[in-house]
Amino acid sequence: MTNHKGDNKQALVTGIRSTGEQHLGNYYGAMRGLVELQEQYEAHYFIADLHALTTHPKPESMRENVLRIAKNYLAAGLDPTRCTFYAQSSLADLIGELHTYLSMVMPLGDLLRCPTFKEKAKKHPDNVNYGLVGYPVLMASDVLIHKGQVVPVGEDQLVHLELARTIVRRFNGLYGETFPEPVPLSENAVRIPSLTGQGKMSKSDDEGSYISLQDEAETIQGKVKKAFSDPLRVYRKDPGHPSVEGCNVYHLHHYFTDQEVREELAAGCLSASIGCVACKARLAQSMAEVVEPLRERIAKLRDEEVLEVLAYGQQKARMSAQQVITEVRRAIGLEMF
Repeated sequence: MTNHKGDNKQALVTGIRSTGEQHLGNYYGAMRGLVELQEQYEAHYFIADLHALTTHPKPESMRENVLRIAKNYLAAGLDPTRCTFYAQSSLADLIGELHTYLSMVMPLGDLLRCPTFKEKAKKHPDNVNYGLVGYPVLMASDVLIHKGQVVPVGEDQLVHLELARTIVRRFNGLYGETFPEPVPLSENAVRIPSLTGQGKMSKSDDEGSYISLQDEAETIQGKVKKAFSDPLRVYRKDPGHPSVEGCNVYHLHHYFTDQEVREELAAGCLSASIGCVACKARLAQSMAEVVEPLRERIAKLRDEEVLEVLAYGQQKARMSAQQVITEVRRAIGLEMF
């Protein structure tokens, strides 16, 4: 593989969850954005399998999860010659070492007051482990191991990035200017509505609430047929309310169906010349047109091919990380030989 990455680009680092099924919400909300960012930044994308250990996944599923996620993102357009794409665990020694150094300057009180920690501790009181408390320090290590300058984050992760910035200031104050303070790149993430009409598509909800990138056309039709639509349209002869606020199915059409067809559907709905069944069938067709090419590309990717991509990414990531660790050891005074 040849690396076409240009020089003088800011270093961008972000992690991808290694668990759960990828769906249309992920594709529009995250995957397409990362494909665009790999052209604008020196992008480092890692599959966060170390972070997944806080929930104790089955050992036999770890490798399978990484391969599945990697296939999804490669099918969506990530180019390993234009970004550094690797499994977090393949740098476990260097990330773990940096995590140790950073933990020495991170006040415990700040971690215990972190809103996301308190929320998860309350939700899972039987699984309050050190990894959960130290998650922001590990996240900071993921970013700083490449001297990340830019981090794409959602609102829920802003507090973690602020803790990373705190770590940088404390470390630099003790040992000299070693790390840049990473800044957030606000996600203009598309929030695809759930089929239930409640919130956005989420893999933590029932599988009937989202369209998986593995769903075949027949499965998509079945899910969309049960989707929440217009609560005020009781009978087929009633005119509907085709708007973002008035009908969840029409709202979904805005993401998957072109404007001309949407206008035809809206006119038919307002005049009651078409019913919700026909409107849902057209939505299912539009969704299938997006999913099917992705599903086919995912199916064509062999495990051996994906492992080769991740190994290539590991080599690039390790070169960057080793340089940083050497510099950090020197700054701290641990360069013995």
